[in-house]
Amino acid sequence: MVNQAVYEALRQVARTGTVTHYSDIASLVGVNLNTGRGRKEIGCVLAEVCRSEAQQGHPLLGSVVVRKDSQMPGKGYFRGAQNLGKFHGGSDKDKRAFWLQELKRVHDYWAAH
Repeated sequence: MVNQAVYEALRQVARTGTVTHYSDIASLVGVNLNTGRGRKEIGCVLAEVCRSEAQQGHPLLGSVVVRKDSQMPGKGYFRGAQNLGKFHGGSDKDKRAFWLQELKRVHDYWAAH
């Protein structure tokens, strides 16, 4: 089941054409990203959002969530995109290109909905 608070927050971010950080999402669900368990929990929440959106034919809404240090999604995002059959690359260049394309799709989709 998709966490509705996270889903709504991600939709709002997408509509503004920006990104948010994992820590902002973690605060919505009350998890600590300084623990492996907390990072795993956020990953699962975001994976479920992406899975749900992909099933509806929408772009991966989790694309708007990035790490503060790299300003890109974490490894779990790309694993999830691979599992959904959306991402087939492997190099950092492939990851960046895929993410930027998917981020644009997310921004465009939610600007219109």
